[in-house]
Amino acid sequence: GNIPSTKGGRWRSACAATAEDYSLTPREAEVLFLLSKGRNAAYIEDELVVSPHTVTSHMLNIYRKLGVHSQQELITCVESHLED
Repeated sequence: GNIPSTKGGRWRSACAATAEDYSLTPREAEVLFLLSKGRNAAYIEDELVVSPHTVTSHMLNIYRKLGVHSQQELITCVESHLED
């Protein structure tokens, strides 16, 4: 259903659409959202309370599934899912 638009709601929706398109797990979708906001691994570890190894593994999976090789490409991919 339609989620009421909150601040960053459109971006979050674009992330959700990206996650769905590329069959990301719910956890990968959370990591995708943070990465797409320009967050780094250290921030994500603190935010999600996970180990560096876990973050790295999520990041590698996300990059592989999306077919991207950098955070810039990942952001571009999410941008392409923004609805007008």
